[in-house]
Amino acid sequence: MDLQAFWAAHPRAAVAFSGGADSAYLLWSAADAGADVRAYFVRTEFQPRFELDDARRLAEQLDVPLTVLEQSALADPAVAANGPDRCYHCKKRIFGAILARAAADGYAVLCDGTNASDDPGDRPGTRALAELQVLSPLRLCGLTKAEIRQRSRAAGLFTWDKPAYACLATRVPAGRPIASDDLRAVEAAEAQLAALGFTDFRLRLTDGGGKLQLPADQLAAAVARRAEVTAALSPLVGGVTLDLTPRPGEPLPEPALLHDRVAELRCNLDDMTGEDVAFAAETLLAAGALDVWTAPITMKKGRPAVLLTVLCRPETADELTALLLRHTTTLGVRRTDCARTCLARAVTDRAGVRVKTAAGPGIRKEKAEYDDVAALARRENRTLAEIRRERGL
Repeated sequence: MDLQAFWAAHPRAAVAFSGGADSAYLLWSAADAGADVRAYFVRTEFQPRFELDDARRLAEQLDVPLTVLEQSALADPAVAANGPDRCYHCKKRIFGAILARAAADGYAVLCDGTNASDDPGDRPGTRALAELQVLSPLRLCGLTKAEIRQRSRAAGLFTWDKPAYACLATRVPAGRPIASDDLRAVEAAEAQLAALGFTDFRLRLTDGGGKLQLPADQLAAAVARRAEVTAALSPLVGGVTLDLTPRPGEPLPEPALLHDRVAELRCNLDDMTGEDVAFAAETLLAAGALDVWTAPITMKKGRPAVLLTVLCRPETADELTALLLRHTTTLGVRRTDCARTCLARAVTDRAGVRVKTAAGPGIRKEKAEYDDVAALARRENRTLAEIRRERGL
C-alpha cells in the first residue's frame, strides 16, 4: 500500500499533529491526495512553545484546519510519577482527548506519524495507540524516517530537516516525579541554547543542575563558549555539566543534485566608462539577473575592452537583453542557453548569523554571511577570525 491508496481508502480522517517532520509529511500527503483532513495538536506541559508555532505555520502553509486542545498531562498521577509506564498513560490521555474531539467534529478515523523506522519495543506509547485503534499510515506504507525527510524536502516542507524532539518529560530522570517548574526551567534553558545557535541538543536534569548533550560537531563550540553557555543556563537549572560523549545525531538524507537551465547573455564594450558599466550591472541585478560579471578583453586594433556577461533564467532573457541594449553602448547581445547542475542551497540562522549552505551527494559546503560576522566583530571589538572560530562558522 502507498499513501495515495491509504487516503483513497480513508478519505476523511483526523491527524494527530505534533509539528514534527513525520506528522507534517503525513498531513501534507493527506492534503495532496485531496482527503478531508483536520489536524489536532494537544498542548500540554510537555510541549515547548516552538512546536505549536511550527504546527500552526505548517497547517497554514497546507491550508489544513488545525484544532489546538489544552490538556494537563500532570493531572494524571501515573504520568506525574514518571514511572516506566509514563509514556503509555500520557499517550492514552492525549490521544483519547483527540479521539473525543475528532468524533464530535465528524472524524471517525485518527492517524498518527509513527513511521517504519520507529521501534515499537522502545516506545511504550505504541501500546496505547493500538488500544485506541489509531492508524499509522507511514508505518503501514513502509516509509522510513530517511524516506520521509527526502519526500518532505521534495514537497517543500520546512520540517524536512527538523531534528526529532522528544517531549520535555524525557529531560527528567526516570522515577523522579515531574514538576511543572522543572519543565518550565528546561524549556527556557533549551530556548537559550537555541538562541546561542546550538541545535539537536538535550538538557537533562540532574541532582542540583543539568547535563548538556550535543552532537559531536558542536562540542568544541560549547567548550569555547562555556562562560556564555553557563551564564545563560545556570540561573535556570543550576550547575551545568557537558557530556563529552557526543549525542548521536540522525543522519539527514543527502539531497540530490539539482538540474535546471540558464541563459548567458554577453556583449563586448570598448567605449564605456567603468562607472557606466557598473551602473548597467546594478540595473541588471535589480531586474532579476542571477549574476553579472566583467572580464578584460582585447578587440580589433588592440583596443582594450570589457566583456559583460549576464546569467539569468531563460524566461527573463528577453527582458534583460532589452536592458543590456538600453544601458550599454553595444549594438548586439549574444545568447547561449545552458544546462546547469547545482547543489541544493539554503540559508539558516545560527545565533544571529546567516549561514549559506549547499549540499549534494557526499558534498556539504557552508559559509557565514560576511555582513553578519562583520557586524558582530564591530559590536564586540573582535576580529573576524575570532568570531568565526568561537561560533564554529
